[in-house]
Amino acid sequence: MKQRGAFESAIKTGESRYGLLLLILFALLLIYPFLGYHKYLNWLFSLISLGVVISGVRVSYGRGLAYFFTLILGVAFVVADVLSRSFGVEAAHPVAAGLRFLFLGQLIFVTFADIMQSKHVSTNTVLGASCIFVMIGLAFGSAYILLQWLIPGAFHIPDLSKTANGNFGAQKIEFQLVYFSIVTMTTVGFGDILPLAAPARALTSFEGLLSQLYLAIIIARLVGLEIASRLQNPKPDE
Repeated sequence: MKQRGAFESAIKTGESRYGLLLLILFALLLIYPFLGYHKYLNWLFSLISLGVVISGVRVSYGRGLAYFFTLILGVAFVVADVLSRSFGVEAAHPVAAGLRFLFLGQLIFVTFADIMQSKHVSTNTVLGASCIFVMIGLAFGSAYILLQWLIPGAFHIPDLSKTANGNFGAQKIEFQLVYFSIVTMTTVGFGDILPLAAPARALTSFEGLLSQLYLAIIIARLVGLEIASRLQNPKPDE
C-alpha cells in the first residue's frame, strides 16, 4: 500500500515526467544504429520520435509560450521526419534535422529552467538533468546532420562512399554523426570521424565546451541544493 501511495503521489506531483522522457530518449539512441537496414525501422524511429515530442509537450505543459513553441516545433519535426524517412522526400531530411535541433534546444531550455527553479533535490531534478545531457548529444547530432547536408564533406566519415551507396545511406550517415556528437560531448574522442570545415570545427568545439560547462553547473546546483536542504532540516542523529 505504501508503494502504491508513493507511486500515485509521484504521478500527481510530476515526478515521473522526466523518467518517461529519459526512457524514450534512450530508445531513440538504441534504434539509431539500425537505421538504414530495413525500411520498417524508419516508421519505428518516427513513432519513438513522436513519443519524445509527446513527453516534451507534457514536460512544458503550463509554461506559456514555452509550451506553445514546444508543441509547434514538435509537430513540425515529426511531420518532416515522416516525410523524409518513410516517404522518401529527400528535401525534407535537412528540414527534419533542423526542426529536431530547434525542438530539442527548446526542450533543453525548458527543462534547465525547471531544474534551476527547484528548491530541493528530488527524483524529478536528477532525471531532468539526465534528460538534458542526452538531449544535448541528440541536438548537436541534428546540427551536424544539417551542416553535412549544407556543406558536403564538412565531416570526414570513414567508408562514406560505401555507406552512401546503400538503400538508406542518409540514415546510416545520420547515425554516424549522432555517434560523433555523443563521443564529442563525453570527451571520448576516438578520432574516427573528424570535422573538416571551419563551421564544423567551431560547432564541435562549442559542443565540447557547453557539455562540460553544463556538467559543472548542474553538479554544483544539485550539490548546493542537497547541502542547503540538510542544513535546514538536519536529521536527529546529526
